[in-house]
Order: sequence, then C-alpha cells, then structure tokens
Amino acid sequence: MIITGIVLMLVAVGLYFGSRSQKRKLGEFKATETSTATALADMAASVAKEIGPGSFNQIAEVKGTIECGSPLVSELSQTPCVRYSMSVTREYEETYWETDDKGNRSQKTRRGSESVANNTRSVPFLVRDSTGTIAVDGEGASYVDEKVFSQFRPGESSGQNLVFGRFSFNPASFAALAGGRRTLGYRFEESAVPVGRDVYVLGEAVDSEGRLRVRKPEKKGASFIVSLKSEEQMAAGAQSSAKGLAIASVVAAVAGIAVLVFGIFKAVV
Repeated sequence: MIITGIVLMLVAVGLYFGSRSQKRKLGEFKATETSTATALADMAASVAKEIGPGSFNQIAEVKGTIECGSPLVSELSQTPCVRYSMSVTREYEETYWETDDKGNRSQKTRRGSESVANNTRSVPFLVRDSTGTIAVDGEGASYVDEKVFSQFRPGESSGQNLVFGRFSFNPASFAALAGGRRTLGYRFEESAVPVGRDVYVLGEAVDSEGRLRVRKPEKKGASFIVSLKSEEQMAAGAQSSAKGLAIASVVAAVAGIAVLVFGIFKAVV
C-alpha cells in the first residue's frame, strides 16, 4: 500500500510537469506574432545594416504553403513530402505457461508485436505566403503530420516479398528468428508532411551562414514546431491537454496521499 501511494505521488508530479509544459507551449502560441516572409527579410536586413550580417535572431511563427524543389518520396505511399516516418510491425501470438500461487500450471495465449523496419527522413523546405518565401530547416522539430498509409497484411509468410511503394520485405527471412511465435500478420504505417499543404511553423528566424531561415531555437526549452494543424488548433489542443493533465495530477495526488496514509496506518496498527 505504501509503495502504491508513493507511485501515485510520482505519477502526480509527472502529470503536473506535463501540464506546465503544455501551458508554456500555449503561452508561446499567444506571445508570438505571425510574421510574413518579407517582414522577416526586412528585419534581418535592418539588423545586418546596423551591426552586420549573421546577427539577426528572433522567435517567429510563419504560415503558408509548403514548397520544396527536391522533395522526398515516402516509401510506402510514395507521397511527395518534406518529411515522412514509416514503420513495419510484426504482430504475433504465442503460448506460454503460467504458475499460480498454489503451484498449478496452465497454458495461456498472448499477443504481442515487434518492429521489423522503421525509417524517418526530412529535408529543408520553403513556406510561401502572400509576400514571398522563407526557408525552414526542420532538423529537430516536433512535427504534427498526417497519416498517409495504414494497412494490415494478415497471415504467415508465403515465401514471397511484401511490396508497398518503394519498400520491399521478405517475411521468410524474419520468420527464422520468430522463436516459435505464430505470425498473425504485418502492419504497415506511414505519416508524412506533404508538399503543397498549408503549414504552421514556430521556431527561431536567423540569418547565420549567409541565409535567412527558421530553425530550432538555441534557447533551451523553446518550442520548434512544424504542424499541418493551424495555430488555433494547436493552441486549443495545448489548452485542453494542460487542463486535463492538471486535473489528473490533482486526482493522482489525492489518491496517492490517501493510499499512503492508509498504508502507514495499517502498518502501525
């Protein structure tokens, strides 16, 4: 009981910090004004004129349409994009023996999954608004993308390759390592940030290395977001998460204290 109470208290602390993180993110959304590509270029030029090029840096948010001269082509859905993440997961079933507290053994079945393949790639891109374009270096960003491919291929290996888009996989080569687990099938998932979509970017605008771009902020803890959702949707989500985590934190803390006190009382008595 005492251990359970302590665990609940630790969970409450984790939820509290999660709520604070969402509140901080919401504050960033509200505090940062949307800048146009031309406005950022003008500000960078003004700073360069005053104290020299490479000196401009400012937290900024930009909104517009994704453009890319050399986009990626995602592996499964073959979607032209600036970032994609794919995974292939083997789902299986296995039998095992379980012994109860009386020493009785019984055979049971359980399901599980394991990763077969995964890959994530991204490239720099442009955001075009009504005034022009601004470059974005998405390295280190938190992406809010969309699912572009999801399929479950049931059954054991037939010895033939499974092919989706540019991805090819031979289940037979993996079956030898299955360890007696019966394959239920393979799940293929892919998310992407497609070219041509509206995007919201929150990061740091800089003109270092001779080019103006938005990148991951140098300040620790500052957000860097590339999102297919609008600023309004992101703000609403952060507000809802902050409220939900705060309530859950209070509930976990109260439950933890109650269980802890009861456990101590029971141990003493």
